[in-house]
Amino acid sequence: MSSVPESDSLIVPARAAIQFARPDTRSIVRMVSGFFRASMKRVALWQEKRESRRILRHLTDAELKDIGVTRAEARVEVAKSFFWD
Repeated sequence: MSSVPESDSLIVPARAAIQFARPDTRSIVRMVSGFFRASMKRVALWQEKRESRRILRHLTDAELKDIGVTRAEARVEVAKSFFWD
C-alpha cells in the first residue's frame, strides 16, 4: 500500500484554478464602489472640519466663552490643517 491517496480529487485542472483565482466583475465593482464611497465620506468630513474651523476663526470672545473655548484654544484649532482630527 502507498501512503499517497489514489483519488484524483486532489488534482485541480489548471483552467479551474485560474478561474477560481480571478475575481468576478461584481466583486470588483463592489470593491471600487466601496473605495469610492469611503473616499467621498472622508472628503465630506474634511470639508465639514474646514468649515467649522473657518466659523470658529470669526467668533467673538463672548461667543467663544459661551461654548467654553478660550481664544488661545480657538487659535490652536484654527491653525490645524483640514485633514487633522
